Amino acid sequence: MANLAFSRLRSLEELAASRAAGLPRRDEVARHWTALAYRLGEQSFVSPLEQVTEILPLPSLTRLPLAKPWVLGVANLRGELTPVFDLRGFFGHGMVNQDSRARVLVARHDTWALGLLVSESLGLRHFQVEARRSLGRPLEGLEDYVTEEVAEPWRSWYILDLRRLLQSSDILHSSL
Repeated sequence: MANLAFSRLRSLEELAASRAAGLPRRDEVARHWTALAYRLGEQSFVSPLEQVTEILPLPSLTRLPLAKPWVLGVANLRGELTPVFDLRGFFGHGMVNQDSRARVLVARHDTWALGLLVSESLGLRHFQVEARRSLGRPLEGLEDYVTEEVAEPWRSWYILDLRRLLQSSDILHSSL
């Protein structure tokens, strides 16, 4: 009797195993990356999430005398003086409209941080690694910082490399 029950259980197990879909193979698992999406004027961009420290509304700023127009000033962010640049103005594409949707992305390079004013934060986006591709034609004024895009069926996003931007001589010598 016990042998019959055990035999039935074994046959059920074999039947279930034969019909099971199984676990996905390792090479079938899609790889993803996460980015922060934002707008500069009418153009949509993303930057890898690990390049953005925080996002905040435009803080109170102290203007800097004789600074370039896109250097908006410095903000006291939790006791750290952080310069804030109008990212659109820096690229020579006009200034960001400082309305209720405008946000400051804070990016960090080594020991210092930089706030970058953008038109609007669009939240986090998750993309498959395979969706990244080289940019077909360079964007005027952004050739050194936007070399790739990520394509979705309904839209494309320019990938702005904030690390490369913060390490550039254009940023490091912006007060000259």
